[in-house]
Amino acid sequence: MYPTLKEGDLIIYKPFKNFESELSEGLLVVATHPLKKEITIVKRISKINSEAIEILGENQSKSIDSRQFGQIHTSQIQGIVEAIIPI
Repeated sequence: MYPTLKEGDLIIYKPFKNFESELSEGLLVVATHPLKKEITIVKRISKINSEAIEILGENQSKSIDSRQFGQIHTSQIQGIVEAIIPI
């Protein structure tokens, strides 16, 4: 998520309760990687539709995101980023 997040930065997020009204394009979210369930990812919501959410990283040349694994379901979202603490 460079340049928004840099290596070592801490994030504070609120748990996502699956209220889709809380989600909007542009929000940073913490989610379970759709192909590797043991990995947690931080991405920005790009598009929302009734069935799924497209999430993208900001560093397009290095980011693994919806362009590779497709859209995710809201059940994969763990939380919404509220603050970034630079280290």
